[in-house]
Amino acid sequence: MPSQRTNGHAHPPARELFESLTQGTKREFEEKNYVLSFPDFLEVFGANPRALSRNAAEYMKDMIDHFGVEEVETGYSPKKTHFKLFERQRSRNRPGIVGQEDAHDQIYRIFQQFVRQGRVEKLILLHGPNGSSKSSTAEALASALEEYSRSDAGVVYRFNWVFPNDKVGFEGLGETDASKRTVGFGSASSSKSGKGTFAHLSDDETLCKIVSELKENPIFLLPPKERVQFYLSALAAQGVDADASMVPAHIEEGALSAKNKKIFDALLVAYKGDLEKVMRHVQVERFFYSSRYRIGIATVEPQMSIDAQDRQLTMDRNIQNIPPVLQNIRMFEPSGDLIDANRGFIEFADLLKRPLEAFKYLLTTVEKMNINLASGMADLDLLMIASTNEKHLDAFKASPDWPSFKGRFELVRVPYLLSSKHEMLIYREDARTIERTKSIAPHTVELLAKWAVLTRLRQPDPEFFEFSMRNLVARLDPYEKLALYDGEEPSESFSDAEKNQLKKLVSELRRESQLSVAYEGRFGASPREMKMLLYFAAQSDGADQVSALSVFEEIEKLTRDRTVYDYLQFEPRGGYHDYREFLKHVRNSYAAAFHREFLRALNLFNDEQYARAFRRYLRHIVAYIKKERVENEHTSKLEDANETVMGELEDLMGVTGEKKEHRERMVARIAAWRVDTPVGDLEIERVFRVEFATIERRIYESKNEHIQKVREGMLMQGSPDYDKLPAELRMSCEETFGNLQTMFGYTRKTAWESLVFLRTLAF
Repeated sequence: MPSQRTNGHAHPPARELFESLTQGTKREFEEKNYVLSFPDFLEVFGANPRALSRNAAEYMKDMIDHFGVEEVETGYSPKKTHFKLFERQRSRNRPGIVGQEDAHDQIYRIFQQFVRQGRVEKLILLHGPNGSSKSSTAEALASALEEYSRSDAGVVYRFNWVFPNDKVGFEGLGETDASKRTVGFGSASSSKSGKGTFAHLSDDETLCKIVSELKENPIFLLPPKERVQFYLSALAAQGVDADASMVPAHIEEGALSAKNKKIFDALLVAYKGDLEKVMRHVQVERFFYSSRYRIGIATVEPQMSIDAQDRQLTMDRNIQNIPPVLQNIRMFEPSGDLIDANRGFIEFADLLKRPLEAFKYLLTTVEKMNINLASGMADLDLLMIASTNEKHLDAFKASPDWPSFKGRFELVRVPYLLSSKHEMLIYREDARTIERTKSIAPHTVELLAKWAVLTRLRQPDPEFFEFSMRNLVARLDPYEKLALYDGEEPSESFSDAEKNQLKKLVSELRRESQLSVAYEGRFGASPREMKMLLYFAAQSDGADQVSALSVFEEIEKLTRDRTVYDYLQFEPRGGYHDYREFLKHVRNSYAAAFHREFLRALNLFNDEQYARAFRRYLRHIVAYIKKERVENEHTSKLEDANETVMGELEDLMGVTGEKKEHRERMVARIAAWRVDTPVGDLEIERVFRVEFATIERRIYESKNEHIQKVREGMLMQGSPDYDKLPAELRMSCEETFGNLQTMFGYTRKTAWESLVFLRTLAF
């Protein structure tokens, strides 16, 4: 059969594709044990008792472990635990969560506590400002739960009741006497499956199937005493020295729902106590968590309705085929958000936006983990996660009902990020989306992130710190504080010793900032707003690139009406909360960055050449201080440190005074770096950043006349005067424009606009 073609590309024939898909699905269905009889389930359970007896808290904790955990660097703060689950991209428009390690670690610890206690007894309330990843955290857990349940490690089962039609039961035994149909669904001795179970009947062989809405663990079908014994024997078979204390509380105390208990008891009576015949009606089914279809995961939006109810099942016409033996039982079908979420988790989005009366029931529900329905009490096995913003939480704390709820809530703070490097990663996916149609110029996202984070920082209280550190802390402006949070070097306004002290204080600075009600990260520009601002900048008319300049314009528009956002209404204090100055700062930062790139694009300074010279200089001063000899690069002979080699670089660095003292300080900085970074090559451009900048500046100063000519020439671009420039100068302008594009990523228009911007700042 010739292969079919579409748009010139060969692909497998549709029938072959369908047959392959069908066979693969069927094979997976059988290999993965999607449907089991109850005896088969007991065998599977016995082989892995712990995994198949997990409650919701254990399952969730194991799920987080399944995706992996690692320690990550956080600038000058101690390493933090990073759960890889939260870095997963949930969909094209829902990237991973960045920088919320503290909140996620606290959630994980709460799960651990639930596991140790053997029960869930609190609702986890995520609180923080709008757009701080509270809902994203719940979505990440839901998405991971779906994926985990499809893995071998995340297998989870529920059960249904299956009743065959009369044809199945009686044809198998040759029965024809209707008087023997005592139970009302045929003989229970066999089925066409030949396995003594009705679990594998096809639809045309099935009279009725009754599902368990609560998705209870099939192990609860065993009586409690036998259940415990079976669990212990399964552990013993695996070589575990088990005793009764190792049996989870929910395995020992768990019970069937009211509906399933009534069905079980009715069948047991009908079969005169023959449990084997009762269990033939049990179909064990593997299920998979799903947010879309509300299987083990439910999200409750603010609303005026209860979250669980049931309706009488025997009055529903859709189950008119229910066996006669069950028709006299008052059975109810539970439904609602809590029912859908059972054995998984439920998220109450913006919980405190609901009227208090709408969620007061949670007090008893969380404490007892059950809920009263018309048919009886339903046990729940699920985790409850809610979210709220700080304004609603503050108002709730002032309510007389707050003390009652406080003991049933575990508060987890989810603040805005305080590192611009992490903040940039939040915009990463949106930047990629924009770049499908328009490129983004250098520094655009970086400076947007810096401005946003600067609006969130609060002035540290020196009184919180040791007396010897107070003056140092008092000198920290928001720009220095941001540099520390970003893991960058403080400015040269601090000595080397002070810089080291500040680096060691970062953890204390973070802790001090979180002790207040107005904690750092509660107020400030929202990432959600900054993303929209980036999109607005992309829509700028006439721009062929999203530049930092267009972002600055959007920030100005955003801040014109101070009444819209809280953080615009704060009075500046010590340089903090001054959004206008922050905009000036990022403007100047852009001017400095572009000016450096413009100079580099002139090709007047060879980075690698001076880096090699500086490394050579360091070798000589180390030998000079240690009174050692250094190898000559050309002759390979050992010689004394060369004063000419050292003097040339020191002249470029503008060293004055006693040169020996200068060299000793340089060597001491190398030693200090090695203490902090014992492995790896010396990062000389980072350790000696100031010296490199000085060398570069002095070289450019010596060529300032040429630089100004090229700059003024480039500003003429687009005018008739540009074409009249001397050929050599015009060639330099064109090369510089080209280098700005190839070396850094500017378009010609953005480069020209940036040069104009430099001139307006008299940079």
